[in-house]
Amino acid sequence: MLGITVWIIFFIGSYFIIFFAADIFLDNLKDICIIYNLSPFIIGMLVLGIDPEESIASIIAAINGLPYVSIGNVVGNSIIAMTLPFSLALLFYTLKFKSLSRFYFIILYILLINLLFSFVFNNFMFFSGLIALGVYVIYFLRNLRHYSQEKDRNTEDIENEIIFNERESTELQRSSKKRKIFLTTIALVFIFIGGELLILSAGQIIDILHIPEAFFGFIIIGFVTNVEELTLILKSIKKKTVDIGFGGMIGKLIWNLTITFGISGVIMTNISFKLILLWNWLVLSIIIVYFNLSSRRDKLTKKDGLILLVIFIVFIIINVFLAEI
Repeated sequence: MLGITVWIIFFIGSYFIIFFAADIFLDNLKDICIIYNLSPFIIGMLVLGIDPEESIASIIAAINGLPYVSIGNVVGNSIIAMTLPFSLALLFYTLKFKSLSRFYFIILYILLINLLFSFVFNNFMFFSGLIALGVYVIYFLRNLRHYSQEKDRNTEDIENEIIFNERESTELQRSSKKRKIFLTTIALVFIFIGGELLILSAGQIIDILHIPEAFFGFIIIGFVTNVEELTLILKSIKKKTVDIGFGGMIGKLIWNLTITFGISGVIMTNISFKLILLWNWLVLSIIIVYFNLSSRRDKLTKKDGLILLVIFIVFIIINVFLAEI
């Protein structure tokens, strides 16, 4: 009994290491971008788009030969992020936002098909990983081009932003550049250490409790790596910046299915098919289609929250009773 207690403590502690180290990493990286006059768009991508906890957890799981933990984290984390935070928020608030470009949903549908092929066809995982990484490059370049167009249309706003950034950069220059680079590097090292401990302890808990690897990946890892998402949605509502929160979640979903899955897939090269993979893929597909249809209304209501909550509960039931299939 002492053994399982120790490994659970290691598991929880390692995630907190990743959680706090990621904050330090992103905060200092943002400052470095300002100091060196990087594009505000790039800064936004780094702050809202990168999800280091999920990426590190999946990549290290792939390295350590736990493919279902790796894929489970990618898919389970995405499902939980797009259901639980929204469903809880929508029970109390109506979310209004600008309509999303069809481009993002086309990207998501391509990524869904790519994900399906990765575990349905033998030895296709490696190629799916490469495709996912390629899609992210297209997604990034398109956003960069879109940003350039917005810059042309909003010259005055951009000039004011540049003045602000120059002033902020001057203030940051007073701080030690070396210190920020040092903190960024150390934080990244701790993220890797935390990720290694997370997966090591996860493997031990799976062995001791005989928990199906797929269940652990889809549910437990997915839960513990979604603390920020609920906070993001609630804060965006409080500050009346719902578009930021909503856009951040879409960006996170694309990040999970491109960078996190892409690198993990290339490392794993293949995965043995289990029906639980298909079940969870179907749940994720339903969620993406639902958000695609709902986004045309430019708002989400309590009814949408209840529907997402039902989908979330179905997801839990599937992984509790069908994890070993």
